[in-house]
Amino acid sequence: MEVDVLETHMDEAKSPGGPPLPPHISESLGPELEAAEARLRFVVGLTDSIIFEIDAEGRYVAIVARSDELLAVPREKALGRTLHEVLGPQAAKPFMERILRVLQTGKTERFEYSLQLPAGLCWFSADMVRVAHRQTVVVLVRDITQRKLLEQRLIQADRLAAMGTLAAGVAHEVNNPLSYICSNLNFISEGVEALRYLLKAPPDEATPAHLLATLDECLEALAESQQGARRILHLAGNLKTFARGNDEPQELVDVQRSLKATLALCQQELRGRARLVQQLGAVPPVMGNATLLEQVFLNLLLNAFQAIPEGAPGQHEVGVRLFVEQDHVVVEIRDTGAGMPEAMIQRIFDPFFSTKPVGAGTGLGLSISHGIITRMGGDISVESALGRGTCFRVRLPTPPDATGSRPSSPSGQAHST
Repeated sequence: MEVDVLETHMDEAKSPGGPPLPPHISESLGPELEAAEARLRFVVGLTDSIIFEIDAEGRYVAIVARSDELLAVPREKALGRTLHEVLGPQAAKPFMERILRVLQTGKTERFEYSLQLPAGLCWFSADMVRVAHRQTVVVLVRDITQRKLLEQRLIQADRLAAMGTLAAGVAHEVNNPLSYICSNLNFISEGVEALRYLLKAPPDEATPAHLLATLDECLEALAESQQGARRILHLAGNLKTFARGNDEPQELVDVQRSLKATLALCQQELRGRARLVQQLGAVPPVMGNATLLEQVFLNLLLNAFQAIPEGAPGQHEVGVRLFVEQDHVVVEIRDTGAGMPEAMIQRIFDPFFSTKPVGAGTGLGLSISHGIITRMGGDISVESALGRGTCFRVRLPTPPDATGSRPSSPSGQAHST
């Protein structure tokens, strides 16, 4: 797609080798172009939009904005300077990559970015398109800061709702190790008292073998307690990571580690419903946010668990597969629950649409998950049929320079719990 900032013959007239315009055309176009530019500035002035024209070297050719409030530097200082000079090398690099790609392919690019301005951190949505007959691009920028803030609140609300669902299971997971830690501490206390008594007793009553046996029992109880404490710390760490929210920039994420951490959080929710069958192959990292990715996995796993009625775990299973398909990391979460009709599948990612009873869900989980995966450059799809269960499929692109094992097929070692 291309846009004409000026008419073709005007471009030719301004280029060094272009033929000059006849006087009558030049006179007729001048006022028209001035009027068109005035209209454009008036329309842009009614919105928070900004229009940039940038050349192949990253130099600002033109800027149309209502004010300088949403600009990194005032227009007068930016015009004629490069992105590198105005934004700095780190922020300019992804812009330059997109500019060169748009100039080379002619395809429009849409993306989001953030800038630290005097007014605070602001988010923008940008559409970049090549200008016809010129080595420049036009970038239409819209301020989406309020939308991003609302999205972050919705994501946090969904995260807290998921934690509420997990609360009973987490309490059970913590209670088990806590019970034997307390029991072991009582045993160790009694053992230390016995050792104290034996150390003060006459030699014929306190043999070395008796002392060593008591000491070994205490050490064994201590080791068991340490294991239980580590289990609680691991669970608490997973909860803290999941609950805190993470607005850090995207980075390389270990998908297998995120998936395992999420499975550890929701094991209790599965018990009494189905067997968990895991097939987690080695995959390369993806660009994204680990906390948000774990939120997606938790939403999908809870949906799978809750689609299966309690009471017949031997008849049902939830399958989790992780593998590489071409240049994408793929996560499949499949259940043998009741499934969904086609009409329901069409609305499954709509905000506030829920298949659960009133009060049992926010209806935001899948919508938010869809938005998170889309922003990571991936896609999420669902296959389902009544009586045959449901399968959600998350596909995430791997960076060109990602390192890691890339199996040629989705096969892998499977195990069940």
